[in-house]
Formats: sequence, structure tokens, C-alpha cells
Amino acid sequence: MTTAARPTWAPAKGGNEQGGTRIFGPSQKYSSRDLAAHTTLKPRKDGQDTQDELQKRNLREELEERERRHFLSKDKSYNDERGRRKESHLLLEGTRSEAEDRIVPRSVDADDSDVEVKSDDESDDDDDDEDDEAALILELEQIRKERAEEKLRKERLEREEELKAKEAELLRGNPLLNSTTSTSFNVKRRWDDDVVFKNQARGETKTPKRFINDTIRNDFHRKFLQKYMK
Repeated sequence: MTTAARPTWAPAKGGNEQGGTRIFGPSQKYSSRDLAAHTTLKPRKDGQDTQDELQKRNLREELEERERRHFLSKDKSYNDERGRRKESHLLLEGTRSEAEDRIVPRSVDADDSDVEVKSDDESDDDDDDEDDEAALILELEQIRKERAEEKLRKERLEREEELKAKEAELLRGNPLLNSTTSTSFNVKRRWDDDVVFKNQARGETKTPKRFINDTIRNDFHRKFLQKYMK
């Protein structure tokens, strides 16, 4: 950094003490550039993600919401897939809670009158419900698989149709392969084949240019005399 802008507290003086051997006492003056600056950090204000605000926010929900909006903007089928996943998750949660309700804790005695022990008929009904839920889950998986296959089939058909359309357009654009149009490959006539004033100067002889190093006998002087003096 240059020191040209700083004041000169000890100017150079000529004399016997010249050459850097002068001794100066401690100066009581100092420049404002030598003062200590920025000694404290800048604190965050309200609305700038302070520690209390971060503790109150649910960052997981915000991240999931941003992901949902992003995938919705990219793919419209994401919302349907998310709904199907939520339904299957709710079904699994329901089966799990029902299974937990059917479990009798070991610490409870079966002879107690407060505890209701399920009979064999009720257990059979529960087994039937479990079978129905398993069948529903399998049916959901089958529906998802069929939808995915249908989507792939439609995409494949669309790609094939696009390729066929491109090939047909290329064939129509090539005159060598397109035999339906009446295209003639004969050489076209020039625009001046049948004009009236064509080749008018064919029989005229051109006088060759010559160089004569004389201003009186050269061709330019002769033409000038022929044009203006006769």
C-alpha cells in the first residue's frame, strides 16, 4: 500500500545528520488510518435467520414443500404418484396399528376381568381382514405396474410416430426420391436466349490499344483533334 497520502511527520532535512541517523522522540500524533477499525462483528437483525427464528422453523417441511413444487413443475404425474404413496403408507400404518391393538401384553393376566381376551372367532375375522388388506396392497401394486407399462407403451408409440413423420417429410423434400411431383431435370434456358438485341457487337473489330510516348501523335490526342477541331 502506498504511503503517499499519509502526512509526513518527520520531513527530510539536509545537514550533518542526514542519512537516516537522526533520532526522533515518540510522537503524540498519529493518522486516522492507523486507528483500529471493525472491532466488532455485525449481529443479525430480526428477519435475517437468527438463532431463535431457526429454532421455530420446521426446515424439513420447507424442504419437502420446495421439492414438491419443483417436481410438480417438471412432471405432472408426480402429484398422482405422491398421492398413491401416501395412500399405501396410510394403509400400512392402519394394519400396523390394528396388529398392535390385537397384541395382549404379557404383564396382564388373562384371568383378569378388566382385560378382554379375543375369542377364536374374532381372531378369524382379524385374519380375514389381514388377508383383505394384503389383497388390496397387491391390487394397488398391480395397478401401479399397469399404469407404468401403459405410460411406457404410449411414449414408445409417440416416438415411433415422430420418426415416421420425419422420414415421410424427408422423402417429400427430396426431389430425386419424390416421384409423385412432376419435376423436370432438364437444363433451363438462359434469360437472354430469345432477346432482340443479343450479340450486337459481334462483328465489330476492336482496335488494339497501343502506347506512344508522344503527346502529339498518341491516340488520345488524335481522337481529341478529330472530335473538337474538325
